[in-house]
Amino acid sequence: MKKIENFLFLPVLVLLFYSASKYSDTTIDIHLYDTYYLISSAAVAGWFALWLLIVILLFKRIRQRHRLVHQKVVLIYSMLTLVSLGLFLFAGLSGGPSNAAGYTDADLDAMIFRNKLGMVAGWSCLAVQVIFLIYFVVQTVKKPIGNHKP
Repeated sequence: MKKIENFLFLPVLVLLFYSASKYSDTTIDIHLYDTYYLISSAAVAGWFALWLLIVILLFKRIRQRHRLVHQKVVLIYSMLTLVSLGLFLFAGLSGGPSNAAGYTDADLDAMIFRNKLGMVAGWSCLAVQVIFLIYFVVQTVKKPIGNHKP
């Protein structure tokens, strides 16, 4: 692929297949300030696939305006996004049901660890997306190269 941002189509396809698979009926349990949120994995995967499609279009807009996209930025963004989203989904999928009936202390400790791992991965994924939006705004405000009209 000539344009590195086109590699983001691969995770979009994986997320779409994931949201249509048998794993999509599992829930992601988020414990935040004494409140539990149960979110369908399919919803997370579907909305994030849509967000990645928007990101691809924004990268295309930057390329159209400046004739290039910094490959290091795209590569770092892609890797951080995939790692944090993968950890978030892994934390939600591993370990079976979320109710603690009949679990040992070790099982409960593992569930708490997975919950904290999911929270850290989710927040880091959101931070990466905010950093990308700041990058996009800076590239949009920046003067285009040459006499190329946007």
